[in-house]
Amino acid sequence: MAILNLQEALAVKIKDGLKTRVLRSPWTYRLLRGAVRHSHFPLETSRQMALYALQQTERAYTGVAPVVWTSAFFPTEIPHALGLTVFSPEVAAALLASLGLAEECLDTAERFWYDRDLCSFHRCVLGATLKGYFPSPTALLATGHICDSAPKTFEAVGRLTGARTFFLDVPRERTPEAEAYIAAQLRDIARELAAVCRLTWHPERLVHAVEASERFRNAAVAANLARVGDVPWRGSDMLNFVYLLFVGQGDPQAAAVYTDLAREAARQPAREKTRKPRLLWLHLKPYFDPSLLNYLEEERGAAIVFEEMNYVYWPSLAGVSPWRGLARKTLAHHAYHTTTERAAVLVSLARCYRADGVVMFAHQGCRATTGALHLLGRLVQQEGLPFLALQGDCIDRRDYAPEQLRTRLDAFLEMLEDRTVV
Repeated sequence: MAILNLQEALAVKIKDGLKTRVLRSPWTYRLLRGAVRHSHFPLETSRQMALYALQQTERAYTGVAPVVWTSAFFPTEIPHALGLTVFSPEVAAALLASLGLAEECLDTAERFWYDRDLCSFHRCVLGATLKGYFPSPTALLATGHICDSAPKTFEAVGRLTGARTFFLDVPRERTPEAEAYIAAQLRDIARELAAVCRLTWHPERLVHAVEASERFRNAAVAANLARVGDVPWRGSDMLNFVYLLFVGQGDPQAAAVYTDLAREAARQPAREKTRKPRLLWLHLKPYFDPSLLNYLEEERGAAIVFEEMNYVYWPSLAGVSPWRGLARKTLAHHAYHTTTERAAVLVSLARCYRADGVVMFAHQGCRATTGALHLLGRLVQQEGLPFLALQGDCIDRRDYAPEQLRTRLDAFLEMLEDRTVV
């Protein structure tokens, strides 16, 4: 409830017409830090993550260092090695939705002929850019793997802001040649990015950033392993840690937050034994409507035991050159290859966390999420795991039918409860 009140307070300030002035004022962040420190959080590490997010947001809006926007899954170790401020516009769009401010950004984008068929994350990003809500980027770093909307969105933002756009081309094959190709691109991007930001590229700083990324990875693996022992955390809370996955890899502070998360997980008592359904959750959630997952986890008592977005899909970066390690990580995502491979990973996760069923929030406009949805569901079901696709939207409430989703969840949970009765 404290988090919600904090969001409501910020939303009121922005709606009162102050808008970007509020976001650029150091007093805003001083007040919010005080509120975060005295608010209740479901996890103590969530408080640390909120403080880290406020610090990074303040850096972005107050011009402490050049700001680079990164799309999901771009190796953020590179901008962190340069001491740049990493800003994820997709995460910012989710925040706008949670504050009730996404609609005006979507409307603005649509008035400029960005069609509603496009991903609402990126429509919101374009609308917020047109309205001047986001910090001005010095450069834009996009990759086309997993998300095919991001490169075009960043290209459009580059035209609107004049920022230099860098595009990382990722082959589908996991081969030594593909790794070398990506590594060469990353090396060129790093040097050109440094020049654009008027900085000097120091190779040893990338080594330190990759070491921080490795600590981040090891802590994330440890936190995930602790959850196998039924740590009583809500999956809806754990989905918030996607923020760190998107912007924090390569930053020692983000690695420290995840290290504390692993320690907090180790101290948690096991979840109370229950026959309520255990779920593996795929993709994200409707950020404007927390009531859906509250209904699932609180009213219905179901347990989201793990989320695909928190899965550590990449191998250790130790023992290889920084460039080769980052290339290997970029190629490793299981959702970028065949649907059969992704299904095999999901089945493995479901078995590991003893899930009774799999639920995907199928975000409208996301081709990576919905393009192979029926095939993915069929492959998972062939392994004896019930599969439910909830059609909706993470950002745009106009493409969202909460009562229908609850009805479908009820039917799915009742079916799982019948299967789990001893």
